[in-house]
Amino acid sequence: MEQLIAEHAQPLVREIACSKLPTARPASSGTIVLQEAEDVCHEVVVQLLSRLRDLRDGSENGTIGNFTGYVAAVAYNSCTQSLRQNYPQRHRLKNRLRYLLHHDARFGLWEDAKGSLVCGLAEWKDTAVPPQPLGQSELQSLQERPNLRQLLPGALMQAVFSLSGRPIELDELVRAAANIWGIEDLQRIESRKEDDSEVWDRLPDPRVNVELLVERRMYLAALWQEICELRPLQRAALLLNLHDATGQDMLPLFVLVDVARFSEIAGSLDMTKEELADLWDDLPLDDATIAQKMGLTRQQVINLRKSARERLARRMAKAW
Repeated sequence: MEQLIAEHAQPLVREIACSKLPTARPASSGTIVLQEAEDVCHEVVVQLLSRLRDLRDGSENGTIGNFTGYVAAVAYNSCTQSLRQNYPQRHRLKNRLRYLLHHDARFGLWEDAKGSLVCGLAEWKDTAVPPQPLGQSELQSLQERPNLRQLLPGALMQAVFSLSGRPIELDELVRAAANIWGIEDLQRIESRKEDDSEVWDRLPDPRVNVELLVERRMYLAALWQEICELRPLQRAALLLNLHDATGQDMLPLFVLVDVARFSEIAGSLDMTKEELADLWDDLPLDDATIAQKMGLTRQQVINLRKSARERLARRMAKAW
């Protein structure tokens, strides 16, 4: 059993851990990545030993038909659990990108011959073109493009796939999107050269802006509740043109702060998720486009949105 673990399981687990964990971390955290890879490797070995002992002792029925495949599956699951626990923001980003890849007809998400999740344009799915990692020059090119950080997820993925020209692994897409949008989780600081005071000096004060962030989320939750109580035409006229002072679409904000799900927004507009996904990258819509979709005049759309804003202002003033 020791030989089976040492010669066949551990090298594979370490290879998977080192390939999966760094993709969700800044390049400066190499020491932490290696430590986490070893932690995952140790955890997988413990699980394997437990399962093998149970099979040997007869306390568990069944067999492992493909030992390499079983080891790989346990290793991938452990890597996913590690990312979920230590890097929650990037894990949520990955889930949202996966959702969009599944629901946007322009894109596709599939498994390659190695069982890795690969994504790209929909027409690439059946071409058997192998995935190509994004090089440092390509990542730098993306980051240097003007206003790239302001792009919505669909538009950003279109830009990434246009630059790559071929499928890429899902983790590569997550890494590129996280770098562009500046999504970072607090890294664990592990250094023998620093004393405790130096370590704590480098950690951000957890009290900073927490109260303000909570209050803003509560306000948005209350605002969404009031929006849902608007008449359907008022609600549609408001949401389809919802933007900030710079013209940036504000509807995704409700999803990003977990106030409303994408499906709830679609329902509030009397749309299917697919119909809303088709419009998502074009939001906010101008009044003429909204009027055409609603079968109204442009002035009627303006009047409906004005009435909606006045009602929201009155209701929110009472609550806040």
